[in-house]
Amino acid sequence: MATIAYGDFEEKLELVKCFLNDSREMLDAVEPQIIAMEEKALTVGKIDEAILNAIFRLFHSLKGSASFLDLQTIISVTHEAETLLEIFRSGRAVIKPAHVDLLIRTTDYIRNILDVVEQQLSDEGYEESAGEIIADFKKTIVNVLEDQEQAADGQQAPILPEEKTAAEAAAAAEAVENMPGANCGDPGIEITPEILKHFAEESNELLDEAESTLLALEKAPGDHESAIAACRAFHSMKGNAGFLGYSGIEEISRCGENLLGQIKEQKKDCDPVDVSFLLIAIDIIREGVRQVEAGSAPELPGKQEVCAYLEKLTAEAAAGGTQKEKNGGEKGSKAVKETAAAKGQEKIAAGEAEYEAREKQTGAGGQQAIRIDLDKLDKLLDLVGELVISEAMVANNPDLKGLQLDRFEKAVLQLDKITRDIQEVAMSMRMIPLSGTFRKMKRLVRDLAHKADKKVSLDITGEETEVDKTIIEQISDPLVHLIRNAVDHGLESVDERLAAGKPETGLVTLEAKHSAGEVWIIVEDDGRGLDREKIIKKGIERGLISSENSEMKDEEVWKMIFEPGFSTTEIISSISGRGVGMDVVKRNIEKLRGKIDVRSRPGAGAMFAVRIPLTLAIIEGMVVKVGANRYTIPINSIKESLQPWAGQITRTPGGLEIVSIRGELLPVIRLHHLYQVKTECLDLEEGILIVVENDEKKCCLFVDEVIGQQQIVIKGLSSYLGRVQGISGCAILGDGDISMILDINDLIINAGEVKR
Repeated sequence: MATIAYGDFEEKLELVKCFLNDSREMLDAVEPQIIAMEEKALTVGKIDEAILNAIFRLFHSLKGSASFLDLQTIISVTHEAETLLEIFRSGRAVIKPAHVDLLIRTTDYIRNILDVVEQQLSDEGYEESAGEIIADFKKTIVNVLEDQEQAADGQQAPILPEEKTAAEAAAAAEAVENMPGANCGDPGIEITPEILKHFAEESNELLDEAESTLLALEKAPGDHESAIAACRAFHSMKGNAGFLGYSGIEEISRCGENLLGQIKEQKKDCDPVDVSFLLIAIDIIREGVRQVEAGSAPELPGKQEVCAYLEKLTAEAAAGGTQKEKNGGEKGSKAVKETAAAKGQEKIAAGEAEYEAREKQTGAGGQQAIRIDLDKLDKLLDLVGELVISEAMVANNPDLKGLQLDRFEKAVLQLDKITRDIQEVAMSMRMIPLSGTFRKMKRLVRDLAHKADKKVSLDITGEETEVDKTIIEQISDPLVHLIRNAVDHGLESVDERLAAGKPETGLVTLEAKHSAGEVWIIVEDDGRGLDREKIIKKGIERGLISSENSEMKDEEVWKMIFEPGFSTTEIISSISGRGVGMDVVKRNIEKLRGKIDVRSRPGAGAMFAVRIPLTLAIIEGMVVKVGANRYTIPINSIKESLQPWAGQITRTPGGLEIVSIRGELLPVIRLHHLYQVKTECLDLEEGILIVVENDEKKCCLFVDEVIGQQQIVIKGLSSYLGRVQGISGCAILGDGDISMILDINDLIINAGEVKR
């Protein structure tokens, strides 16, 4: 049970990776369904059958995947979960929050086991923890059935699924296997044409792989690697079909996988009979996939006969089949081949004709999408960056300065357009939807609501919004903090809400959208809102503001909650209240060059809007010159540029230079002082002031001259340089020189802010 029964497992890391990815995707899908089932049961008073079937199917698929690698811990707990879910599916009991908690705890446990398998390639040492969950399931099942027996008022008590007759068990298994294709997929996840298209494309790849490895196996029956590859292809085919509810394809894939499992484990030699039936199975599956691709439910002519004989071959192998049985199998092979061919000949022929007609219309290369390794996309993006730099070098070649080259200039403009188009395509290939991250928040809200003893509903919109994968990886933690605060601090208790004339169920809204080159992620609640007076009082206590600042604007008040250790909560809970979190939120968002805006109304709730640039690799920048050095200012931070006159300039007693622009007093940062650069431009009236803004704070940067706007490829600073004040990275300009990219937020923070 402990170690995965799969020879030379260390060499099969690709298979393990595939299993882990598939299993984690299934867990990500099942958790929102469990929560949706609970919500339906509480609001409608009965279980949604479609959601329940989807949950059952996902646990069933998890068990099947674990069985392939003999991970008994996962197999055992998912089996108990299936048993409990089968009771609900039969209508013998009503689901309760405690049952949902147990199912959620099971998904957490499976995630932990997956992490263990990823590290040690086995589930060894976790049998005891699995036993604890199994014991909880058995106790729960007994209690559920006892409750049902009491409710039946003396009627015959229902029996456990394990005690069913063989016929009843077979019928139940058949019901699971033959779940209608019309109800395929998860009700909470829309099965779009894109998903079906991806399923068809991946299936054809798997079938091609299975076919080629089977032919290799036929030529070399002892080729263990080919047996492993073929088994893996059938296993993946089974999982994909099962997830979408195509039970017929799932069943025949399972039969093929089982037979190949016997060959893989060297319990039998692969002979022509085995290969023949497996190839027939591939043809049947391929026809089913073609039907799915055409938009219809898969009908699999000859499936029943082929499955029956594949199971017969598997059973013979498990029992140590004799040569006589193999000879009989060869005769049977011919009979079943003829039966399958007779049953499916017309449909397959019609399908092939339709396929050929479609191929003539669309061309031979019918496949419209391929899967690409992320490392290759990263490399492509790096090359696009180098292309942008090279294009700038060509356009700004000093040898061509002053020459009238009309045709060359036209070619450069065309090159610039093509470069930008390539950049946009490369960027779009890294974009993925926020749906996966957003779905995880449903589980978070449910757990937080239970701990805080509140009723909370999470409303998600815009989950299809696409962002760069790097953003996806770094935005999850800030979202967790924001939602945790919304549930714990923002929303009132049930009694408080009812007393205020609000619905007893609090609402948290999670929204994503694109706006002006940025992605906006908004977390909003309909709770009590931020307490302005408490925040000001705490700010005065901590010395962040003086008592004279009590009339400050709301925006200034809200910014104090992002100070390290700031909290107005008097009672520390297991959820929050220690003042740790919001400063981390702001810091992580600023790492993405983003901003966070806060809005609040007393008694109506608070809103946190996170704004992040769509891309983190290439930006539009304004290149400026200071002495012999050049610096780049992000375009979206620039408000205006001007050459001041003497009457606008004043100095504070502390020596800080101030410029008055339309009645607004702004501090001046001399970049040549900050970075110790020699320059002949020392008077403010002789140089140029660039007004920059971040988070509604402004300052002026004093530079010698403005060179112009360019696309800038962001390069990180070497780690040995450490952190450089006011610098976020560097870039290579068109003439090969290096330009430091200014971190406007850091510069403004260190410059301070001067009010009029």
